[in-house]
Amino acid sequence: MIIINEYISSLVPREGPILGNMYKEIEEFLKEEIKNPIPFFSTTVLLAPICEEVLFRGIILNGMLKNKIHPIKAILFSSFLFGLTHMNPWQFVGGMIIGSFIGFIYFITSSIIDCILLHIFNNAFAIFTMFFFMRNENPLSSKEVNMNMNIGLILIIAFIIIIIGSIFLFKRKNKKI
Repeated sequence: MIIINEYISSLVPREGPILGNMYKEIEEFLKEEIKNPIPFFSTTVLLAPICEEVLFRGIILNGMLKNKIHPIKAILFSSFLFGLTHMNPWQFVGGMIIGSFIGFIYFITSSIIDCILLHIFNNAFAIFTMFFFMRNENPLSSKEVNMNMNIGLILIIAFIIIIIGSIFLFKRKNKKI
């Protein structure tokens, strides 16, 4: 889902009089934020997923489902609101996609914990990717070599996160059975 989300979000233009300026401002903001990685990481990877999942899946989606609104409409509406709160076109598209996926998981499992964990994994992957691509300041090596090294490192970190998350979810599922 993360790869699909990144691909579809990348289709939103990053140039032009309006979107180009907005994208540059967001990029500059993020460059400043990653200078303080601990507060940025803890807010983006821990606090935001917990708060957002409680609100969008635990309150909004759950409330709509309990009021007998069709699950697809409820998932899409809560995902739309989730995307809007990110306040830029790239994260809006990504929020709709990931929000719909996590909303579907909530509908199937009724577990807010599973939603929070998926959101944490998504944000961790995005932050690690951004951190390694934006902090790359080694003037001695070419951009292409750095890009390949960064992609490899990101894939290793993502693989470790997926394995740890899968083990955790399988243990939880086995305890329920």
